[in-house]
Amino acid sequence: MRVQHIQILVAIAEQGSLRGAAKTLGKSQPALTQALRQAEDDLGVAVFTRTSRGVELTKIGERILRRARTITSEVSRLEEEVAQLRGEQVGAVTVGLSPLAAVRVMPRALTLFRKTHANIDVRLTGGLFPEALKPLREGRVDILVGPAPPTGLAREITVEPLLELPIDVVTSATSKHLAAKSLGELTDADWIMIGGPGGPGDIFRKPFIENGHTPPRPIATSESYLGALSLVENLGAVCTFPRHLLEELGQARKIASIPVRETIEPLQLALMTRAGHPLTPAADALAMCIRRRVSSM
Repeated sequence: MRVQHIQILVAIAEQGSLRGAAKTLGKSQPALTQALRQAEDDLGVAVFTRTSRGVELTKIGERILRRARTITSEVSRLEEEVAQLRGEQVGAVTVGLSPLAAVRVMPRALTLFRKTHANIDVRLTGGLFPEALKPLREGRVDILVGPAPPTGLAREITVEPLLELPIDVVTSATSKHLAAKSLGELTDADWIMIGGPGGPGDIFRKPFIENGHTPPRPIATSESYLGALSLVENLGAVCTFPRHLLEELGQARKIASIPVRETIEPLQLALMTRAGHPLTPAADALAMCIRRRVSSM
């Protein structure tokens, strides 16, 4: 199967129609239709089904697309790597960032990187595990900086610990829960969970169980750290929050830490890459700048 056909499959899936893909690739629609037919003949399966709105991936097509995206990203990186090894400043590096990494790490790291790689495009995306791991595995992200995922979620990923992140239990500065001295006194509090189950905000359950308490059920889940702080401030709710990030985001809000005697297990800020896939020289240089920034925190 030709690499060109793989790139066509990805373009069709991303555009949702042959017409859109043809426009993106600068090809005629009949030529793209013929190329798609050839690709499906080579594979021996249908990748797309036609609908009134365009095309949709078949079940097998969804699996093919994941592999195709990895292949196209590797081809692109190969071209960029060869050019960079020739001394050319071309290409891009895509970095996925947790909120803490976006606020405390990336600005200084990017400043360092720009001193030597002024013409390399840097593309930043956000997200928390487990959702943030998918684009990394598929090759759409080169580097991911955020809380280290549990071992069970880290398949195919190299995890390099960078910094231990202390976790505080926080609430509104006027909340009745500020007087609590233990988690047991917070079982009836309104808890906010940051991220979905299995994500970094889910860590509050473990110390409850270890100390013989039933973990409270969150009244809301927030994919946004700022959104979580807003709920905490306005509702007098409770949540776990990285101390480093609280120092940045909590200054303008009426938020306070609850002095519980139990220790919430710290998170590990980590630099993550795809196992077995070396970074391009530019991406490697940016990773080094990220390490230098974290070492100074």
